[in-house]
Amino acid sequence: MSRPMFRPTSRAILLVFALLAALAGTAPLRAQDSADKPLAGAPMPTDGRQVTSQIATWSGQLDDIEKQIGSGDLSDQDLTELRREVDATVTAAKALADLANAALADKRQLLDALGPPPADDTAKEAPEVARQRASLNGEIADLDGRAKRAQVIATRAESVLGIVVETARQRLAARILARETSPFSLDLWREGLPQTMEALAAIADTPRQWWESEGTPDKVAAAWPTVVLVIAFATVMGWPIRRWLLRKGGPRIDQEAPPYGRRVLAATAAGLASCAIPVLAIASIYGSLEVHGLLFGGIEELARGLAVGLSLYFVIAGFSHVALQPHLPQWRVARLSEESADTLDARLKFLAVILGLNSFIWIGFHLGGAGDAFRTIVNVFMNGTLAFGLWPMLGDRAWRRSEASISIEATGGEVVDPRKYATARRLLRLLVLAIPVTAAAGYYNLSDYIARNIILAGLLFGLFSALSTIVGELTAAMLNAQGGSLRKVRAALGFSDEGGGIAHFWITGFFNVVLAGALFTLFLPSAGVPRDDIAAFFETGISGVHIGNFTISFTDILLAIVIFIVALRLTRMVQGLLERRLLPQTRLDTGVQNSIKSAAGYVGTTIGILIAVSVAGIDFSNIAIIAGALSVGIGFGLQNIVNNFISGLIVLVERPVKVGDWVIIGGNEGVVKRINVRATEIETFKRATVIVPNGELISQSIVNYTLHNKMGRVDIPVGVAYGTDPAMVEKVLFEVAAAHKAVLSFPKPRVLFQNFGASTLDFELRCFVANVEESLAVRTELMFAVERIFRERDIEIPFPQSDINIRDRDIEKLAMLLDRIMGRSGEKGGKDAGQRQDKGDE
Repeated sequence: MSRPMFRPTSRAILLVFALLAALAGTAPLRAQDSADKPLAGAPMPTDGRQVTSQIATWSGQLDDIEKQIGSGDLSDQDLTELRREVDATVTAAKALADLANAALADKRQLLDALGPPPADDTAKEAPEVARQRASLNGEIADLDGRAKRAQVIATRAESVLGIVVETARQRLAARILARETSPFSLDLWREGLPQTMEALAAIADTPRQWWESEGTPDKVAAAWPTVVLVIAFATVMGWPIRRWLLRKGGPRIDQEAPPYGRRVLAATAAGLASCAIPVLAIASIYGSLEVHGLLFGGIEELARGLAVGLSLYFVIAGFSHVALQPHLPQWRVARLSEESADTLDARLKFLAVILGLNSFIWIGFHLGGAGDAFRTIVNVFMNGTLAFGLWPMLGDRAWRRSEASISIEATGGEVVDPRKYATARRLLRLLVLAIPVTAAAGYYNLSDYIARNIILAGLLFGLFSALSTIVGELTAAMLNAQGGSLRKVRAALGFSDEGGGIAHFWITGFFNVVLAGALFTLFLPSAGVPRDDIAAFFETGISGVHIGNFTISFTDILLAIVIFIVALRLTRMVQGLLERRLLPQTRLDTGVQNSIKSAAGYVGTTIGILIAVSVAGIDFSNIAIIAGALSVGIGFGLQNIVNNFISGLIVLVERPVKVGDWVIIGGNEGVVKRINVRATEIETFKRATVIVPNGELISQSIVNYTLHNKMGRVDIPVGVAYGTDPAMVEKVLFEVAAAHKAVLSFPKPRVLFQNFGASTLDFELRCFVANVEESLAVRTELMFAVERIFRERDIEIPFPQSDINIRDRDIEKLAMLLDRIMGRSGEKGGKDAGQRQDKGDE
């Protein structure tokens, strides 16, 4: 059964390309629409009086705001409202100036169409043209005045906005650094203890007042069956959820060495399972009481504080225990020793108790509306207990690395500190120490500021670590999957087995950056950054920053990068589709298929760049101007690169070489492996890679054994001794060629009598093979066969020989030389014998 030519994947690729093209086409339209339409509330510059009145109104509002700021009687809420009002004035004034400038440009274009006025007084202009020129000049002057006045208002409003922001910051700093009565002051305790006793008495009396309220007994009587049913339902629903989570992803005691990803999954499942039932029961009870109207007055605050405190304890204690696993070290996610895991687990539970208790105290005692002395005493108690819980948790005993972690990190033989995060924990300990120290000095707001931000930063860091680890392990599981749905997802995204590590790095890195930015944004309000500043920052990133005539929008830039990456990935998928599905169904050779694949890559990349540039808001006319200015520099400095690029395109079109060709270029012989934009890669027969610039492929002579076909000739020179029958040699060589199955019968083999050599009669066997890539192997086999048959038929292959002719007088000279040599050797032998005789006599 034949498979369809286009699968759903190919249709999806075409659809996404269409969407990208549509997005690129609509991006300029959206920008143009946003520029043509004023913001809500901005006046239309249709009438000069209306514009003057609006500008006067803005000026009066700014005067009033400056007076209010100067009076110093504004609250924080008043400053926030004034800031929003001034910010709206800035936006509206800039919109008015932009609209006036746009209309001014149109009028000036019309005036330019009339041409310059007559330079000579004697030359007269047509009355209608003169009236139109005067009218346009008047409108231009009016529009220019509107734009400048609106810009002045916008500049002044920005100055007032800066004053408002600076005033708010100074108030925040003054409030944080305000020094109050020391906790060692007797006046504080004299005033605060009665308030504390009154608050405790009120808390104790709250249930009685709630019960004695009108209708409460009847409501309780009517509601308790529902509450019981809700609790039972929460338990019935929570218990199966807990069992399902533990069965599907929880730790297994019998599994000895689970992989890290499996441990992360087990910690997540077990953490949710340990929190599911208690948190669900707490939320169900609180919700049912709220629905029946049983939470009112002081009991509502107590119930909310109790619910928040208990939920916070169960969540922190549950997830910390399953991540540390003191009694199941093989399932421990944190790479700590067993002693440190046990210690840190106990200290985190103690800290969870303190946090839950503090949450209950803050909400249940309604400290926001309590007296100053009572609130000060309770804050000192809460921050002191918090510092008491944080200090031991940051000790070295709770953060010792496990032996396996030390062996993994000490890959290069360097010494690894067994204490994790030693420097960071020392800095945090200094901040924790500052909590009670600042409180003892009377800086209660500063103490509360430090404590609150340490806890929030710790919770956000824990959330970041958990989500980052989970996403990293899920990504690794997808990229390393050998089967199933995850492998299908990886194949659909175009990730290969070799590129899994690189893809994992960039995917997790991008997610970590985005997650860190989001969590840091959540941290900023607690650090004192106004939410309006955060919103303005993101609004600026979305709308863009104006620098001269250019607008830089970080959102558009990010979107352009994402679109380019998506287009690049889709291009790779299209290339893979061509390579695996479409091109093999044609009769095109491998070189043509590779050229089509490369051309598709270049086209897709170019389309992605154009779409990304369009979405980023870059004007192509500006690019043309810059390109024209740089053309001279490109012509001189980048001429080699441009030459190689153009040569690469010529190579792809003319195809003097193709992928898989056997070529000789500049003394380098090998097989063409890849034709890139700038250079071509050739792999020699020694497995070395030679990078040849494409310009050399066009300018130099190339020997291509496989340009049009793979047929090749094999030449075997051979020499035989003088006296051998040449006809027999010819016959033997023809027999050898005919016996080999790789030698073609057409063109038929030939035997050439080449030369009368110095020692041999020189012959050469020439035959053809269908695949020149097999010529070396065929040549070797033919040479073996020639040597064997020559040996069998006594045909001699002589080695080089030389004849020496000696004349008579040369013989006489040689004899005299030999006599002289022999005489000297005789004399020397006699002397040696006499010496040996003398030594013997001695």
